[in-house]
Amino acid sequence: MQFDELRLGANVGCNGIGGEYRVDGGRLVAGPLMATRMFCEGPVWQQEEAVNALLSAAPEIQRSGSAMRLVSGGHALDLELVGG
Repeated sequence: MQFDELRLGANVGCNGIGGEYRVDGGRLVAGPLMATRMFCEGPVWQQEEAVNALLSAAPEIQRSGSAMRLVSGGHALDLELVGG
């Protein structure tokens, strides 16, 4: 997952997902999100659907040091923040 000043991007192995985002009240508000539409099978498709659902649900941001966790609607995404 990548963040720049106004946009985010994500790829879990098949399609790319991206769009504008902002932080509001400790939540990541993303959208509208766009995605490529390549055919994907198996676990990567399920992970992609989970990431899309999570990002669309304004997940809560939990941060500790260089670790960031996005949590919403039964989904969670753990990220390690790196400079770039």
